[in-house]
Amino acid sequence: MRNKKLVRILAIALAVLLAGGVVFSALISALAEEQTEVASARNRCELTMEYLADQQALRITQRLIYTNPSAGRLQSVSFYCAGNMFRRESALMYESDDLEKVFFAGYAPAGVDLLDVRCDRKPTGFGFQGEQEMVLRVDCDLAPGAQCAFEFDYYLLLMRCGAFQGVGDTDVRLSAFCFIPGVYDANHGDFILKKPLPHTRWLYADPMDFDAILTLPAGYDLAGTGEIERGEASGEAVTWRVAAKNVREMALSFGRRWRVIERKTTSGVTVRVLSNARGTASRAADLAANAVERCEEWFGPFPYSKLDIAQSDYPLGALEYPGAVWVSSDLFRAKNADALAMRLRAAVARQYFGQASTAEPVADAWLSDAIGEYIAYLLLEEAEGREAFLKAVNREWVPALQQTVPGGLRLTSDASLFNAREYDIVVLQRGAVVLHELRQAMGLENLLAGLRSFYEMGIEEHVLTEIDLVAALDAATGQSWEAFLTDWAFNVGDYANQPIDWFE
Repeated sequence: MRNKKLVRILAIALAVLLAGGVVFSALISALAEEQTEVASARNRCELTMEYLADQQALRITQRLIYTNPSAGRLQSVSFYCAGNMFRRESALMYESDDLEKVFFAGYAPAGVDLLDVRCDRKPTGFGFQGEQEMVLRVDCDLAPGAQCAFEFDYYLLLMRCGAFQGVGDTDVRLSAFCFIPGVYDANHGDFILKKPLPHTRWLYADPMDFDAILTLPAGYDLAGTGEIERGEASGEAVTWRVAAKNVREMALSFGRRWRVIERKTTSGVTVRVLSNARGTASRAADLAANAVERCEEWFGPFPYSKLDIAQSDYPLGALEYPGAVWVSSDLFRAKNADALAMRLRAAVARQYFGQASTAEPVADAWLSDAIGEYIAYLLLEEAEGREAFLKAVNREWVPALQQTVPGGLRLTSDASLFNAREYDIVVLQRGAVVLHELRQAMGLENLLAGLRSFYEMGIEEHVLTEIDLVAALDAATGQSWEAFLTDWAFNVGDYANQPIDWFE
């Protein structure tokens, strides 16, 4: 199979809103005093944050130790500034049918109020780019392999909404919330930065170490990526520490309405469900822990020491991050128990495929999402038997196989070309069918062995491609699967012209 790899600050009124009552943590100064370290080539991000509940904002100081990955001298680095999506209603990525669900309180401007940018403690030039200003270019002068420390001082203004950043009744959500450098493309001599998508992962970043200090009002619980440690309360505030190593993104969610239910797997992985739905939350914790244990048998040790599953105001299903999953409150309703179970199984699988071991998240999204979807069905089969598996397959896959998708999109297509419905049909359901056809042809043990090999290829920070998947399947079986996989990946849509009474 062929490889497919092919300044402005916010309105003064918003700044004035926050200008008064900001208390800097003494820890900000402590972090600022550290010298740039020449250690590993992996970037390191230090964050000191305070949640200002009355202003619906965070005060953030960020220090990013960055290594020039290119073979030439860098005069600037481009960073994601995804929070600026909320500056203009025209920039919102959500489809019209979902706007009222996501922005339940209506639209109100939010985004990043950038106060200061420095490089190695010295003021430096910077500028927002693009009509929606979701890219920040910062000047520097870095020789190949050299390091510098970028420092950012800013407010993150949040909307009341159910988006990937925002404040709701249940939780405050933070993802892609700090300045994250794009991936440097040596072929084009520039940085790759992806636009946000509502239906799959989109943030394309190199692995990084995060160390964060977050001050919250007393009474909040915190879920998210990495090791989380609750500090002692001081007055009406509690300081939390978060350490996440070797991850491509970090997400945090905090709320006051959760109860925390915890399970420990036989291998020592902690599964936490943070929810106000007592019975459903307990069942969710059991199911997720069982899924982790089964995936460990198939693919090796779970890639993170814990998995947080947080009930969230995010309304469209689930959002997955390293060691963390946000799940819509609607899925915690008793009537949606089956849908919640399948979401959690897929989320556990994608902690392997997509988080710890990753493909390019937009151009090759199917290499994580379709695999995670099929593994969810395998976990259903393990838990409830072959009959339950086949009933689910015929209920979910057959309608997807027999629908015509405008534009003839294939599961290998760039995910930005799909809307959410098309993505579910083509990439998730039809992609699962492609994996099922592989299973039928090579046997389940060989398929699982091939997927384990594929996963292991990506653990050491290598971005996986379709070539890697073929190589992994070949190694597991001693046969060549390129022609078979290519045929199914490009032609699974032909099922639309065939009557299907029962699919096995």
